Amino acid sequence: MNVTLKLPDKLCRKARHCAVDESKSLSAWVAGLIERALEQPTLEQKPTLMEAMSLPDAPDWFYERELPLENRKTMKDRSFSFDEE
Repeated sequence: MNVTLKLPDKLCRKARHCAVDESKSLSAWVAGLIERALEQPTLEQKPTLMEAMSLPDAPDWFYERELPLENRKTMKDRSFSFDEE
């Protein structure tokens, strides 16, 4: 299908140089850009943070939202040093 695009001259020149560098026509180069953009997941397709951080075969307790941490007010101070012992 033939499509007419209006591009600024400077942008068109840069795009042509990129296409030549990849040994492609400007049409093939632009088509490749569009294909890659359409293959990227949309916001609706992107996983949630929990889904992205999920590990296969991890036990259910691993995904509990509240981590079992001690009450920080009752914790004793722990000393530490960066010196090798």
